[in-house]
Amino acid sequence: MIIYVIFALVVVTILAWTLIPNRPLRWATGILSGLALVGAIGVMSANFANHYGMKKVTTTTTQRIYSAAGSKSPAGVLVTKQLGTKSGRYVLVYADTANGKAKAHFVPKQKHITTAVKQHATYRTANVKQATLKTTTTRWEWKSKRAKFWLNVGDQAGELVSQYRTVTIPKDTWLAVTPNQMKKLQKAMASGNTGAANSQTAALSSLSKDQQAAMVVKVAKKALE
Repeated sequence: MIIYVIFALVVVTILAWTLIPNRPLRWATGILSGLALVGAIGVMSANFANHYGMKKVTTTTTQRIYSAAGSKSPAGVLVTKQLGTKSGRYVLVYADTANGKAKAHFVPKQKHITTAVKQHATYRTANVKQATLKTTTTRWEWKSKRAKFWLNVGDQAGELVSQYRTVTIPKDTWLAVTPNQMKKLQKAMASGNTGAANSQTAALSSLSKDQQAAMVVKVAKKALE
């Protein structure tokens, strides 16, 4: 509606200064319509620059994630690759479902770089039982129906302000590794002594799932030292 108001005020201002013969009336109408026009443009500019008439709305969701090593591995694995050297932003590899295939998440989209810079992904370890992804999203929404009616130009609602994704993995039963470390682990497993492997398998079978995972994580960390 603000666009139509500005257009109408432009017409009124032009007509006031050019067609009204009475000088006092011309000046009064012209000045008032001109001031109204400046005000309307100011309000529209404030909306574009500072989202006047809008508010930030934050939503948080949490979902479980699964190991990049598959369901057969006692220990969970999260593959991490930092973007740059000290950005604190990561591409993380994990599975979305228990039997799903692991895939890379949070890869920046070059075609949507403006949105990509507002999105952050990282990970942490904690004393938890399951690995989860917590997503906190903040978007601009209209404060009221009246603000939307007067100020909406196009479809401004839902514009992304920021999005933070944090993967939390159990500190004892999951392992966070880089792609190079993952290759090193796979190579170590492939070239391991068969007798030792059979011995470890026998030892693991007598333990609970969590104990098995914890032991595998310890062995893996030693292999990466």
